[in-house]
Amino acid sequence: MSPAPGVLRVEWVPGSDQLLGTCHCGARQVAESPAEIWQWLLAHPEGHEPPPGPAAAPHPERERQPALHGS
Repeated sequence: MSPAPGVLRVEWVPGSDQLLGTCHCGARQVAESPAEIWQWLLAHPEGHEPPPGPAAAPHPERERQPALHGS
């Protein structure tokens, strides 16, 4: 899922020391340093290649279905 136009996103990758940066163009990068990921994001379009296919690969945390509670 790409962020809204103009939105840059940095997320922690659970179970690791890594950060996932997603640019408003849909390009994604993983880094260990917050400074490194922000430098990459702010360098747009340098080093940014949109993901292959019509849309970015879904983020595993966003694929979870909400729990259904008793009716």
